[in-house]
Amino acid sequence: MKKLVFTAVLFAGCIFSTVFANAQTVKVGLEKYFKNSPSISISDSLIKVSIGNGEKNAIGLGKSYVVKPISKSYYSIDKYYKTYNLAEKQLFHYIGNSCIPVLTNKGWTIYITTDSKISKNGMTKVTTGANAVVLSVNGYNKFIVDGNASARVSTNNDVVNLTKAKYRGEIAMYVNNATITPINFLDMEQYLYSVVPSEMPGSWPVEALKAQSVAARTYTTNALGKHGVYDLCDTVHCQSYNGINNEYPNSTTAVQGTLGKRLYSNNKLIDAVYFSSDGGATLSSEDVWNNALPYLVGKKDNYEKDCKKWERIFTYTDLTNIASKKGYGIGTVTDLVAGYNENGIVTSLTFKGNLGTKTVTKEEIRSAFNVSADGSLSSRNFTVTKGTDSVTLTGKGYGHSCGMSQYGAKAMAEAGKNYIDILKFYYTGVEVK
Repeated sequence: MKKLVFTAVLFAGCIFSTVFANAQTVKVGLEKYFKNSPSISISDSLIKVSIGNGEKNAIGLGKSYVVKPISKSYYSIDKYYKTYNLAEKQLFHYIGNSCIPVLTNKGWTIYITTDSKISKNGMTKVTTGANAVVLSVNGYNKFIVDGNASARVSTNNDVVNLTKAKYRGEIAMYVNNATITPINFLDMEQYLYSVVPSEMPGSWPVEALKAQSVAARTYTTNALGKHGVYDLCDTVHCQSYNGINNEYPNSTTAVQGTLGKRLYSNNKLIDAVYFSSDGGATLSSEDVWNNALPYLVGKKDNYEKDCKKWERIFTYTDLTNIASKKGYGIGTVTDLVAGYNENGIVTSLTFKGNLGTKTVTKEEIRSAFNVSADGSLSSRNFTVTKGTDSVTLTGKGYGHSCGMSQYGAKAMAEAGKNYIDILKFYYTGVEVK
């Protein structure tokens, strides 16, 4: 148990905590709002500051703080104190000189600027390290954190307010090239409180949300370390995560109701991919990416009814421009021919030009159009209707169509199926445990 050192003014409050079975910490890079920011604002009056997972120091100096990277040379007085308050009280010895309290791995000390007139006898010249940040209040620098790990900030109620969003757990200030990308350290189950309703509407049936919880927990476990410095980012590149602001009672109940549950095939965690809507059929993994996985098998989906419908119209000039931008080298496009599987999903798309042809397969069927005005195709569940001057693609569904359909999960739940029924339908031959 880590000791909490209180400084400044303390106030009465409650600390709420939950003990999770097999608790696992997730590190989430907060890229959505804050990636490579010059500064980070914290809208909390009392914060706890530490170097990495070290001793936490409670600081109450104002209603909010601004955190910035700092790279500068100083002289350290080489005397160390237990708390910020004790270090701050020593500043009167250096009146008339620019000095500031600093939290280091040895404790609190004082740094003095190199241009100060005071005698430097007994002091050591230092340059702030790669992790150093300075915290200011109302425009005045109050203290520096300069240690061998990133500065971390937490609060008494385990929720940190970064102004644009609030996050459970701790926030590490990761410094890179004079910018900060905050990293949210929190328990995996608390992470899922936000991920599940960010990926699937929290108002949906609880059994669908339970299926999403298990899939997201499995995906998260497999993705740990995906970004190196942190495990996952908070964007759809990994999983959408919006902090405590996006939590929803129904989805929190679903996460808690599936505590620790994950998906396995032959006693190994599966790659629990999911997507929005299949429009009537899913695809096998080898038809989307490369590897054939026994639990990602395409099938007819008679449950999904409420799917996205879409239409894209391309003139032959549009298709010629697409082919040119993609480097197909086929000249003027005169035809577009689709090949289908037994469930009506496009498995090949051939651009025919006056200088040759180009056939695309798998996800390139959708991404071939990413150079057009409206970007990639929504799905591969579409028909091709040819006109004199244009081609119309009429489709349904949204996403890569491999794994669990979220709209399909919703429909199954509404039909009375439970979350295990849903997961075993979309992931062939799996165990939930």
